[in-house]
Amino acid sequence: MTSISSNVSIVAFVRTSLKFEPQNSVAILLCKRQVVVATLRVDLAHGGHVTQWINSIHGIIGQIVIDQAIDSTVLVAYDDREELKGRMYGELDTLMMQIGTPVRHTVLVANGQIMDFNGDGTDAVAYEEIEAEAVTLDDRLHGKNPLRAKDIEHCEETSTEVQAIAEVQETAMFSMGDSIEEIAPKIGHEMATQIAIYNEAGEVTTEVAGWLAGTFSVKLGRDMAVLALAGTATDTKSVADYLLGNRIVEDRKILEDGHAMLFESLARIAGTARANILCAVAWAHWTRGNSTEAMAMLTEVIELEPNHELGTLFMRVIASGKMTETALNKPE
Repeated sequence: MTSISSNVSIVAFVRTSLKFEPQNSVAILLCKRQVVVATLRVDLAHGGHVTQWINSIHGIIGQIVIDQAIDSTVLVAYDDREELKGRMYGELDTLMMQIGTPVRHTVLVANGQIMDFNGDGTDAVAYEEIEAEAVTLDDRLHGKNPLRAKDIEHCEETSTEVQAIAEVQETAMFSMGDSIEEIAPKIGHEMATQIAIYNEAGEVTTEVAGWLAGTFSVKLGRDMAVLALAGTATDTKSVADYLLGNRIVEDRKILEDGHAMLFESLARIAGTARANILCAVAWAHWTRGNSTEAMAMLTEVIELEPNHELGTLFMRVIASGKMTETALNKPE
């Protein structure tokens, strides 16, 4: 959780959290005792559909407010044409008051400047000032590569060497047992081994790429490998709780390293395994609180396989506005 104060620091925090520059939208910072718990972004209403827009926002944040005891909000409007002012803002302000999270402050980002939303513009400062904020500098120094969908390396065909290892691994998958209780610990151990090799080598080796390609070619292998990034579970309910974001991941370092490994492996893996790995990368983004990038990854999945069952289902989950317990309980 993070505490922020000035208009510039608020805007810098939003960009750092979302990992991109928002446009024509409003960022909603959900706060608990004046500390930011989560940051959401929604497009501004278009075509006068304000009521639907308000209902959508209520649906997205309603349960989060209850579960996390949110008590106030801060808004950042990215609105060059000042469309939010008037009815749209009035109804949003009313909604926040009704659900017990009154708007404590609103910032306007418009035409390259940052200012109070309700002010006369005399306090406006250049947007570039966020570059000197501590949160921006810290993110540049210590922040991880955001693993953006637009940076994915293309792979037309898996190499012969990687495919050979993948076929061996795929065959081995079918001799691991007949139940989750048997299979989950084995895949979990092997996934941890691949992450360790990746960390030591500093890259996705041929052996790691082959193991991933083989494992992610099988649905159960895919699911158990993703589970390994979240924690240990040997029954269906516990597995579902982890994969659906209802439990906090056990080791954030494993999640982060596994996320990076899977992303980089896409440069070497094509076919069905690629679509499944993209789903896993999307899951890791969502679990860590970046729903925007998760949806971008899932768009890549659907482009590869328009009827991809998991990709389609996962899109619905994210579109519902659900946030994971891991994202909502970030270490201070």
